[in-house]
Order: sequence, then C-alpha cells, then structure tokens
Amino acid sequence: MSRLTLAAAALLAAACLPTTAAAQRGPQPVTVVRAGNLFDSEAGRMVGPRDILIRGDRVAEVGQGLAIPDGATVLDLSRCSVLPGLIDAHTHLLLEQRYGEGLSATTARDQGVQGDVHRALAGAGRARDYLQAGFTSVRDLGNSGRHLDLMLERGINDGLVPGPRIYGSGPGLAPAGGQLEPMPTDPHHLVDGEYRIVTSPDDARAAVRDAVARGADVIKIFPEATPQRTRLSVAEMAAIVSEAKRHHIPVAAHATSDEAVREAVEAGVTSIEHAYQISDATLRLMAERGVWLVPTDPSLEMALEFTSSWPRQPPREEVERHLQDGRDRLMRAHRLGVRIALGSDLYFPYAPGRGAGSRGTMDGYVEAGLTPAQALQSATWEAGRLLGDDALGVLKPRAWADLVAVEGDPTQGLSPLRAPRLVMKGGRIEAGEASACAG
Repeated sequence: MSRLTLAAAALLAAACLPTTAAAQRGPQPVTVVRAGNLFDSEAGRMVGPRDILIRGDRVAEVGQGLAIPDGATVLDLSRCSVLPGLIDAHTHLLLEQRYGEGLSATTARDQGVQGDVHRALAGAGRARDYLQAGFTSVRDLGNSGRHLDLMLERGINDGLVPGPRIYGSGPGLAPAGGQLEPMPTDPHHLVDGEYRIVTSPDDARAAVRDAVARGADVIKIFPEATPQRTRLSVAEMAAIVSEAKRHHIPVAAHATSDEAVREAVEAGVTSIEHAYQISDATLRLMAERGVWLVPTDPSLEMALEFTSSWPRQPPREEVERHLQDGRDRLMRAHRLGVRIALGSDLYFPYAPGRGAGSRGTMDGYVEAGLTPAQALQSATWEAGRLLGDDALGVLKPRAWADLVAVEGDPTQGLSPLRAPRLVMKGGRIEAGEASACAG
C-alpha cells in the first residue's frame, strides 16, 4: 500500500470513529424531569414549575409542558424544588490535617506512613460524601501528593468510584519550602512530594506546561506560602498566568495578605483564595478585572463544631467575634462588585462530613449578609463560570444534567439543602429517590 493510500485510510478511519463509537454506545437514555419549582441560577430566583428534558448526560430542553418522547423515563419531582448540581470551588480531597498537627507532620504521615493507596482511598470516600450532599463538581487545589487528585479524577470519570466531577490542579506552584513549616533539612523530600517549587520565570512556564500535560484543569499558585516567609516574584506569577492563558487554563492564587492579593491580581490570576486581609482598593481592582473571590469562611455552627474538642472551648460570643472579620470582608467585596464563588477549604476532621461542610460554608455566607439566593448563586452560576465550563452550574440546553432536588424553597433559607431528596450527575441518579418528591 502506498504512503498516500495509507494516509487516506487513516483519515477515513478517523472520520468513522465517532459513528462507530456512537453505534457501540447505542441510543442515549432519555429522561424527563418534572420539577415543582426550578432555580434559575443566572437570574438568582425560583421560576416555578418546569420540565427538563435530558438526553444522555446533557440537558436538551427546559420548558413548561414538554412532550414526553417515546421510551423516556419520567421523574416526578413535582413536590420538590430543583437546582443545578452544587459546586465547591476550593477542596482538598487528599488532605486531612489533625487538630494541633503541623502541616509538615501531616505530610510525613501521608507520604511516609499511610502512602498513596491509603490516601487515594480516603479521598475517594470524601468524594462520595460531596456527591451525596449534592455537590456534583469540585475544584481540588493541591496538597494532593504527586497528582493523586488527577488520578482520582480519572477514576471517577471512568466509573471506578462514585464522586463529583473533579477539576484538579496537581501540586501547587510555590516558592521555596511550599506551605510546610521551615525545616533546616528535608531528607525525605516532603516539600517536593506536595508542591512544584518555582525558581524563575522560565521555570514557572515549564511548571505550567508540565501540569497541563498531566491533565490539570486549573493552576494553583502560592504568591505567599505561610508559615514560610518565601514568596513568588511578580515576574514568576506573570509568567505562570501568561503560560496558563496560552493553554486556556484558569489560575487560582492562595493569598492572605493585601500585598500578595494585589500582586496576584495585577499578574492576571482568575481567582483569589482566602484574602483574609484585603483593602477596599484591592477589592475594587479585583472587581475591575473580573477576578473572583473564594471566601473560605465557616459558619458559626461549623466553628462551634471545630472548637468543641479543644481543651478549652471558647464561648460562643468569642467564636462569633473571631468570624466577624471574614464576614465583613465578604460583604465589602460583595458591595464593591467582586464576584463570589463558594469554597470550603475544609481539610480538618468534621464529623458531619465534607459535603456538609461545603453546605455549612454557604450558611456562613448568609450569616455574613448574602441572601440565600446569592449564596446559591455562589455555588452554581458563579462557581461554574469560575471553573470555565459553561455547562456547569446551570440547567439549560447543552448543560450537564446535574441537579439536586430538595423540599421547600432554598431561596427563602438554605435549610432544605441539609437533606437532598435526589442528586443527579450526568443524567444518572447518584443519591436519593424520585419517589421522595412525587406529587
């Protein structure tokens, strides 16, 4: 066979692949969901009863009184409110730090005592917990060993274990030392096991390319790496952002001080994580440049749970005072027009579970002053736009068929989210039963 004939045959085979694959998959399942009330995440309001036509893993049509195609499955959720699958934009599936334990000790235990297999199995359990709580997508931002988050992401995508869609970063791009406590020596290479240390702008670009090649969906950077005193340079951050934009990858920046936040925003990052100390001037710059804030502040209920095991449990009034700075920062950002996306950053043991912690973070946003509808938007519409996937956080044609059904109206109060009646991801019921919502 000539070289030309071989090339033609290869092109023909490639052209036939989609058709062949579709034939092997067979017809896509068709489902019609009858929602008693639908949350329009873009508008931030309930819009009343709607039908949702789903073909395979995507929404095909949303409307009232839709015709039921032959052979379709009908899910009667007429007694429930339906909202898009929830999104937590700041998680650490592969990390759990014990109370009173330094991060270097946690890292030594993860890497040297328990190992990758144990760590991955624990992460899979946490992923399942998020999904059952109604969180159908999460953005996982490092502290996950050498790409264990991306391996777990692949396992979930391949159907090996249940879990939300993971948008993972792999090891965060950090200055010398990463986030570990300063160590005069690191004989077991704990830092390199968790972080990608950046040493120059050229090295920063190479680090982005390596992350993308390994499957990263987002680049996580550490403009500062408390408790370390080391910091990324402005030139290194600019190189990271430039290279990430060439690959159409968003950049999330861990920044807690006003100076670090401003430098990261000026470098062009997509989101700022935490921003515990931030001026109105920097918030205005974030709003002007369309940079999201991901406030990782717990609710009062979560904070009381965290402190319940302390040798001296602080009184409720003291806990509330401690939370007030974060609440004030969130509302200053909101009033100045900064976009807010939900992120729990939960990596301590929390008895109710990781998914409950994400929901509790939404409660914290409401305690700060957001309306329940605005808090829901932070976990749907805004988080979907932050992740850069137009099919996330909405229920409209071509969106992922991800949804949560709850009793009551969650825009009047978030308590219905505590007990989801049904969770669907990609057109498949992952938790609950439709009978709980049938009229």
